[in-house]
Amino acid sequence: MDQFFNAARPEITIGGKDHFLYLFIIIALLTLLFCYQRQVKIHEKTVMWIVLLLALIQRGLSLAYFISIGEYTLAESLPLHICRLVCLFIILQFFLRKDWLDQIIFFWGLFAYASFVYPVDISPLTHVMGVTFVLLHSLNILFPLVRHFTVGFLPSFRGSVIATVSFAVYLPVMIGFNSWSGGNYFYLVERPFFYNMPSFPYFLLNFFGVCLAFLIIGFIFDKVTKEVDTR
Repeated sequence: MDQFFNAARPEITIGGKDHFLYLFIIIALLTLLFCYQRQVKIHEKTVMWIVLLLALIQRGLSLAYFISIGEYTLAESLPLHICRLVCLFIILQFFLRKDWLDQIIFFWGLFAYASFVYPVDISPLTHVMGVTFVLLHSLNILFPLVRHFTVGFLPSFRGSVIATVSFAVYLPVMIGFNSWSGGNYFYLVERPFFYNMPSFPYFLLNFFGVCLAFLIIGFIFDKVTKEVDTR
């Protein structure tokens, strides 16, 4: 138990057994969700309650851990990390049920796929932060599918514009938070790549790269949806 809540957080190795375990877990969860999509639709209310409970457990575990080790600060706990904000949006969506919020959850939640493929500073499942990682990023990825199976949610170009505008506000604000708190929001300080690139070009690369990716993905979804509807 001491190891599970230890302040010293072990990290998994990219390409190691723990990394492949995480990939297996998300693939297994996706497979189960697709296999039981009819049951998900039939039991929509129950599924949404389960999602809400898991999201609250995820945020509660993370909060309890950082408080217990005396590190609940904007710099250490990073509560405004984009995937953690998506988890909060999922909690809000239980009450609001708005399409625009589904759109933001989907597009912002795409970063969770990258976290499974290229995990940075991630602990194994033998540590509480490994458990919160799986809960957080699985919710980010699976929730839009739950909404699709239950209410017919589909990402759209309009939705990508909403996500792009909100991200265009988020990223500059996080630069301010990083400077003020000493944090590493969006990995703008301690980077996973392009270590030697100057800060401003690196910011522009992230800003325009993500915005363009959102718009392209939204455009593709619109084209595919229209093509399917005309058949």
